[in-house]
Amino acid sequence: MELADRIRKAKRVFLAGNGGSHANAIHIQNDLLSVGIAAFTIDPATLTATANDYGYEQVFSRWLKTVGTKGDLFIALSGSGKSPNILMACKTAEELGMDVHREFGAEQGLQMQDAEESQIRLGHDLMRALK
Repeated sequence: MELADRIRKAKRVFLAGNGGSHANAIHIQNDLLSVGIAAFTIDPATLTATANDYGYEQVFSRWLKTVGTKGDLFIALSGSGKSPNILMACKTAEELGMDVHREFGAEQGLQMQDAEESQIRLGHDLMRALK
């Protein structure tokens, strides 16, 4: 699995999404941790403080600017692939020299519910591939 190889090469893995996709990011983070991969999502306090102080569009971008470095991998989860905060985070990650994987359901022709189910399948496939 190509993404599993990218995860093995990464120093650290960061995941982000909105709503159900954020819940899936947390689920995948826990799955990766269970197979010994350092994976991180933004915590609710940081997310809401950043949204309050800088705007929701910047929550993931500012987080990555603080913790992300070249050699890390950013996995962006989005049903639509149009969320400004996710797109901004992808751009920031690329500017930092991070590897970026976009898991955008709409690009695969999926409806929202199917996109979120696909994200969970991805996480489970990664667990099997990384054992």
